[in-house]
Amino acid sequence: MRLQQLTGIIITVMMCVSCSQFRESIHDTLYGSDTDSSYKDLPASQDEEVTTTSSGSGASVSSSTTTTTTTIEHRNGTTIIHNSRTTNGDFLSDAIVLLDAEKALRALPAFAGKSIYLYKAIHFYNDGRINVNIQHPENPEYIDEYNYSNGKWQSPKPVQLSVQDNISEALISLDNISFVCASVVYRNYNRKAENIEGAAPLTHIYGIFSANKLTWYPQSISGSRERYFISFTPAGGVKDYYRE
Repeated sequence: MRLQQLTGIIITVMMCVSCSQFRESIHDTLYGSDTDSSYKDLPASQDEEVTTTSSGSGASVSSSTTTTTTTIEHRNGTTIIHNSRTTNGDFLSDAIVLLDAEKALRALPAFAGKSIYLYKAIHFYNDGRINVNIQHPENPEYIDEYNYSNGKWQSPKPVQLSVQDNISEALISLDNISFVCASVVYRNYNRKAENIEGAAPLTHIYGIFSANKLTWYPQSISGSRERYFISFTPAGGVKDYYRE
């Protein structure tokens, strides 16, 4: 059942054609939905990250081996159990582990009952790290740096800002994106790179937030003889791709 739900998640993310639909799909991913989702085949112009059946009702997702680690913390007489998942393969290709990292971020006590706003950029590395700046949940004029490694989020670090920094212009709600999209970008990029002589596989993906919109990087694939431009939709699908 869990695998079916997670594979459905990927299809839903890829199908999104508007900010509202995308936000709703991510909300259902994390909190559940009262109704069943209807899945359709992806447009031919987008590179698929899952293999759908002819009816569009099923899918298969390749996922690297994951390990779940349980730690027990005793705090003020209360026992708290933490479960963290790590991948033994390509972190960027593992949608399940990326989704777990996002859910773990949402579950941090500082964000209980609050919206999460990412600031300026988010970085994903194939060695299992995620770096992101987040608006302070209590003071909107503060920004904190959050780092994810070894399957868990570390304590936040304060970020020094200038009076010239326009915080509101570089914010994007976590409800409008999903960490799963990084795996979509990864798979689409590498699928193109496989056909370019001398192109190296992707090990670092990052999203830039400007004018409250998300742009994925890198936007080029360099081979030994050719160079290609590539850009992505917020959901990770290929938007433009051509030789430069």
